[in-house]
Amino acid sequence: MAGDSPDLVHAGEAERWGGWSWREPSRGEHFRTCSYCGSIHPEDLAAEANWAAEWADRKYGWPHKFYVSVPSRNPDQRFVTGATTGKDRPTYDGEWVRSDAIPEDVITDGWQDVAETYGWVVISTRPKHHAKFYTAHLADPGPDRQALETIQRVSGLRFTFEDGRVRWEPFTAGPQEGARG
Repeated sequence: MAGDSPDLVHAGEAERWGGWSWREPSRGEHFRTCSYCGSIHPEDLAAEANWAAEWADRKYGWPHKFYVSVPSRNPDQRFVTGATTGKDRPTYDGEWVRSDAIPEDVITDGWQDVAETYGWVVISTRPKHHAKFYTAHLADPGPDRQALETIQRVSGLRFTFEDGRVRWEPFTAGPQEGARG
């Protein structure tokens, strides 16, 4: 588990899977992600320029997650971005190749047993990576406090986590009593 015990981020829910940690970048992304929820690492998000929070619904009753588009550091890199089990070449758009003939420069991370499972794959670039940020990661004492402050400023909300409860309010400049930041 990242951070100190008790688990201030996932409230112990990740324990049944052995806890949580920060995974190294994969699938052509240049940022770390949480092994439990898939959230982008706070320091990696804060280091990105020109991002905006696209808030998810409040199905849990509070602003628990937002999405961001992160520009790729290698926008011309090609990836497998889709696949089909059919025997015939698909007729819809995209660069389709047989799954047993994927060019060596194409990243296939995340596609298990491509040649054995699929008949055809579609190859394309990813000028942007789509990431999510779970606001519970603002409760983690591990990341740099300035990174946490940046995320709150850019997202427009300031969060406090106290006694197992989360509170939020519109972001105003400067640290506030009891707030992370």
